[in-house]
Amino acid sequence: MAVPRKSKNNEDITFAKFKKSIQKYLNSYQIKKIEKAYNVAKDAHHGQKRKSGENYINHPLNAAAYLADYELDHETIMAAILHDVVEDTEISLENLGRTFGKKVAELVDGVSKLDKINFNSKEEADAANLRKMILAMSNDIRVLLIKLADRRHNLTTIGVLSKHKAKRIARETLEIYAPLALRLGIHNLSKELENLSFQTYYPLRHSILIANIDKARGNRKLLMTKTQSEVTKKLNSESIKSQTRAREKHAYGIYKKMKSKELKFSQIHDIFGVRIITESVDLCYRALGCIHNLYKPIPGRFKDYIAIPKSNGYQSLHTAVLGPHNLPMEFQIRTNDMNNLAQSGIAAHWVYKSKTSISKLSREQQWLNNLLDIQKQAGDPRELLGSIKEDLNPGKVYVFSSKGQIIELPKKSTLIDFAYSIHTDLGNKYLKGTVDGQFKPPDTILKNGQRIIIIKSEVSKPDPAWLNFVVSVKARTSIRNYLRNMHDTDAIKLGRKLLKTSLEELEVSIDDVPKKTLEFILSELKYNTIDELFKEIGLGNKIPKLIALRMAPSFKKKNNSIAYDIEGSEGLVISYAKCCHPIPGDMIIGYVSQGKGIVVHRSSCKSIKHTKPNDDNIELRWSENVDNNFSASIIIEVENERGVLAQVSSVIAQNNHNIESVNYTDSHDTGHNTMLIVVSVKNTNQVKKLIDKIKKIKNVYKAERKRS
Repeated sequence: MAVPRKSKNNEDITFAKFKKSIQKYLNSYQIKKIEKAYNVAKDAHHGQKRKSGENYINHPLNAAAYLADYELDHETIMAAILHDVVEDTEISLENLGRTFGKKVAELVDGVSKLDKINFNSKEEADAANLRKMILAMSNDIRVLLIKLADRRHNLTTIGVLSKHKAKRIARETLEIYAPLALRLGIHNLSKELENLSFQTYYPLRHSILIANIDKARGNRKLLMTKTQSEVTKKLNSESIKSQTRAREKHAYGIYKKMKSKELKFSQIHDIFGVRIITESVDLCYRALGCIHNLYKPIPGRFKDYIAIPKSNGYQSLHTAVLGPHNLPMEFQIRTNDMNNLAQSGIAAHWVYKSKTSISKLSREQQWLNNLLDIQKQAGDPRELLGSIKEDLNPGKVYVFSSKGQIIELPKKSTLIDFAYSIHTDLGNKYLKGTVDGQFKPPDTILKNGQRIIIIKSEVSKPDPAWLNFVVSVKARTSIRNYLRNMHDTDAIKLGRKLLKTSLEELEVSIDDVPKKTLEFILSELKYNTIDELFKEIGLGNKIPKLIALRMAPSFKKKNNSIAYDIEGSEGLVISYAKCCHPIPGDMIIGYVSQGKGIVVHRSSCKSIKHTKPNDDNIELRWSENVDNNFSASIIIEVENERGVLAQVSSVIAQNNHNIESVNYTDSHDTGHNTMLIVVSVKNTNQVKKLIDKIKKIKNVYKAERKRS
């Protein structure tokens, strides 16, 4: 591969400045290799322009410069400069390996997309590329660091893309890449990705929120100055060496809090706070005492992430107090090292510990192993993408393993979730478990600080009933994967046991079920023998509780002429919850009531999520050939203009949907009005298409499906 002749241009001037920055921490040999990579990439991309009009080489050079700010090694910088040459030029991966070495080629390959394969859908392509990146990440986490730097620069120039493509990239960043950066502890990058994406995906909301933050900053300026002065004086009087800085929550963080807690901007009190940086852990706790002596602490708002760090390694003391004029204010107290790690995350390991490998970072390695297990066991691309997105939502429960290791789990995790988080084999062979030394049932919901011990047995196997209460992606995918691979004889044996247990809960013995009832059910389900039914139950394809309800006398078949929408519900009374309006395409769960039969909810419905998992909640599935009409609720915010309701109604009618009800609310606070419209649809795809068309109406501010 020939190295091209250099010519003075803007890119060379930019590289010269970049070269000065890396000279601070790299030796001359490493810098020469980086310079060679730059010249090869510049030549390969010669004549290529980005949609912004700039020369293409500016993009990989910008990504490399960003990584150099974290003082990453020369191989990472070289790979960042070369990361698009295989995908967008004639240079092959083999050629790259011969010129720059195997490691650089592997990093570039890990970032490159699978563009030579034809996929059936964009979703399938995204899942395949994500799967490829996860495999590369498991070998070298630097692949993800390069990808994040690449995405960051793409977002800064995203305005030149079509609105649809820009929003797709912004949404993907909010759902996957920003959480990935946060999961690695790179808070600065995560915030930057979120704010850039927020500005693109919700431009109007972003501009209104920024205006409110700017206004609040002006109002709080004197208060923050006074607070800093009081805190500094107090700490100095106690001989605590520290730096006191005012901090501001980033825009998307405020937006997420407003949305999740349904608050107005005026109700968010921790937009501004104070960060105290000390020289030691001891001084952190002494500083905390000073703050609590100076201001009144707010009960329940103290978190000790120094004693129990977050899973991404983040450490700090958080406390909320009533500051001057009794206004709520948040303090963060940490050491210099903790602050550096909070800003740089895993990238800080290359700054302070040269040649750190991912294998030495146990928390990150465990998380990557979980991702690998998920991608191996996931079925279709949608399941993989959904699983990764769920896994990236940080958990809020911290428990201890038998060895004293801190394990982070999602909210409402159970003993089974814990077992699978340690290892798939431990979950599959779960026998029993203890919480703080006491044996507890497998569906016990875990709380912060508890010590968990799992006992396994070589003869134990996953119970399909666990799917009714596990909440972690790792546990759910592992259980389903095991059931898919179960042998027929094992499945029949397990299915018989599950059906027997479900019947006993209804005070019915399997031997007491009339022969005619069994024959009718088998005929209705198109099974020749009872063993076929047992097998399907054991494999998780039929729900034992639903079959038991069909067999129990109090739930005899009432209507043989209706088309059944829920798999296995034949002959049962089924109703759909009006709080969340479930429709085909939604993940669903059923609440069993002796008086009402089965009430179907969306799995994300708050009325179900706020109840403790119990024997009355069962996981349901839609039948494959559902073709009925269902009710869906859509929330629409509109400008206060005459005729907007008629415009919305017209779009709904043009798309052949009936309006079942409309509620219209005036909002004096935002200047917008809110419509709650219930429409008749067949599935989630129809709802999405309808919402997309409603969003295009001139006076519509936002439109989305009502959650619950």
